[in-house]
Amino acid sequence: MNTTVRSYAALAATLLAVGCSGSAKTASVEKPRGVPVRTAAVESRDLDETLVLTGTLRPRAQVQVVAELQARLLKVLKDEGARAEAGESLAVLDDTDYRLAHDRVVAALALAEANRSHALAESERAENLLKTGGITDKDRLSAQVALKVAEAQQAQVRAELAIAAQQLARTQVKAPFAGRVAKRLADPGAMLATGTPLFTFVDDATLEFRASVPSADYGKLHLGATVDVTVDAVGGRAVKGTVARISPLVEERTRAFEVTVQVPGDRELVGGLFARASVRLGRVEGALVVPPAALQRDGSTPTEAQTFVVAEGKAERKTVSLGVETADAIQVTSGLKAGDVVVLDPPAALSSGAPVELQDAKRK
Repeated sequence: MNTTVRSYAALAATLLAVGCSGSAKTASVEKPRGVPVRTAAVESRDLDETLVLTGTLRPRAQVQVVAELQARLLKVLKDEGARAEAGESLAVLDDTDYRLAHDRVVAALALAEANRSHALAESERAENLLKTGGITDKDRLSAQVALKVAEAQQAQVRAELAIAAQQLARTQVKAPFAGRVAKRLADPGAMLATGTPLFTFVDDATLEFRASVPSADYGKLHLGATVDVTVDAVGGRAVKGTVARISPLVEERTRAFEVTVQVPGDRELVGGLFARASVRLGRVEGALVVPPAALQRDGSTPTEAQTFVVAEGKAERKTVSLGVETADAIQVTSGLKAGDVVVLDPPAALSSGAPVELQDAKRK
């Protein structure tokens, strides 16, 4: 009986040992946990090629209106924000001295004209007397010279009158073109020297959006192209503009060139506002696209990038060629096919061939 019990005990111990060994082997071959990743599928869709620019709105023309002569500022007719037509008065200067100078020249001109009339009569009289022998040829020549001197004096005084009239007119400070007063720089009563700034005057009927563009995009822009301009400072106001000028020079330091877009002005848009512009360059039909987060770029080759493709539970690094880029999608011209699953924001620990565990898979 004791021998039988010992045999059953030995057999039980053996079976228990075998069971434990099997469990250990099963644990040892359990599949390792993969790197958790988010993914998206490569899709095919039409893609608009756009160029996004940032820059500043400026008036088409901006000048400083200055005092063109020395005088006291009597009156301001147009203050900041006021509009004026070309040639309309913005301010009035004290014209007393210039009006008196003008009147003096008017009197001098009347005298010069009288002297010429007298010299002309004497010259005609000398011609008649010469025919009858009443005077000598020398006397006739003297009369002709006196007439020429009187005519020269008259011409000189007329020129002085034109100058005096121009100086008198300059006491009316006028708008150089149709536009708006941006700043008033002097107050009534101030004594002004010649060249003292009075106003900053702008032509805001048309605004100009200027931006620097990378040299790689030089051949993509053309004059007359339609541009969507957005100004965040006025509630995201969107307006249509047109490419008006493209600089023919690429700056060596920045490797960029300047493009100017003309935008219709209105009361909400003013110079100095920051703006964004989007230029549609073309449309690619049936493009293979991936989210920008799926690409890793080192900047050495702008048209190439690295990405991880998930296949059979493992990540495989691939080099892909790039085409058109937008804010939410980038075209892949080679290296991927529609339906491939790519890793978004690859973790630093991820390497080619590593097992992955999909989390929040994103398929468009």
